[in-house]
Amino acid sequence: MTAPLRIGVAGTSGHADRVAAPVIRGSRVATLAGGAGTDPGRSRDFAARHGAARAYDGLDAMLADPGVDAVWICSPNHLHAEHVARCAAAGKHVLVEKPLATTEAEMEDAAAAAERAGVMLRVGFQHRFRPAHLMLRRMLADETVGRIGFLRIHRFWSWPYFPGLDPSGPPEWRRHRATSGGWVINDIGSHLLDLMLWLSDVPGVFAGGLLASQAFDFETEDSTAVLVRLGANGIGVIETSNANQTAGSRIEVCGARGWIRAEDTLTGAGVLTTHDGQRHLFDPVGPLDAYALELADFAGAVAGTPGAGADARAGLAVSRIIAAAVLDGSRAPFR
Repeated sequence: MTAPLRIGVAGTSGHADRVAAPVIRGSRVATLAGGAGTDPGRSRDFAARHGAARAYDGLDAMLADPGVDAVWICSPNHLHAEHVARCAAAGKHVLVEKPLATTEAEMEDAAAAAERAGVMLRVGFQHRFRPAHLMLRRMLADETVGRIGFLRIHRFWSWPYFPGLDPSGPPEWRRHRATSGGWVINDIGSHLLDLMLWLSDVPGVFAGGLLASQAFDFETEDSTAVLVRLGANGIGVIETSNANQTAGSRIEVCGARGWIRAEDTLTGAGVLTTHDGQRHLFDPVGPLDAYALELADFAGAVAGTPGAGADARAGLAVSRIIAAAVLDGSRAPFR
């Protein structure tokens, strides 16, 4: 049996505190080495809350620890590329929260750093691991709909996402393009874009979109729609907002032979329906369950087992579309 992967967490609050640490602690394939934040006191508090083996004064101290095999990067978006490169240089495998980076140059640098070091790099797109989405991908690969003509993904999530978050808006770094690379387009839209490219299994290129500030007066957007060219002739659309209500999440795939509709597979008890009368029901996926599956896949990848996780190439593809959408939106802001 392979020994559990010893994981350090870059970050001690937010996602690191709410998701990464509890998921690692509940895993049979990983153990929590400790966390490294911007303040040694917070690192000690993090270790105490989660029963971590150590508290690190900073990222350099964690990377110098031979008892750390991999790092789950949960730092602010604009630090992701730098942290990936530093972890790779130290020989640590990397699971980085999306986005891979906020600029195209940094995306390329991060991916190249991991490749040079020969470490495993995965990007945190946990929605791939929901059972309904794994089935949907198999159905599309089996050409249930034939050639894909349209693929639309709709998913809203009103702010605040969780109890205790500031109802006036996200942390300061998410309110600025330079540090976040976009708010809802990265928070939620990145997952939808990854699902779109992974499900269709063809290249995607930004073709247009709108980024709007409808409820929050920040530099970054709270609502967006993005148009993507899928392969030679396919059309993809994602719609997401944390400023509006909706009836539920939906994935619709329409092709030359038929269609598939996935309802609430991103948000609760889901159902897949097809043009020929198939109907598949799925239980809700718990808040941390998809992350646990993602972590198991990452540990397997480190051990050499093929999996479904998003690699550097997938992370680059999504981040390129987002960077193009944000650049396009900054030329003609829609507020």
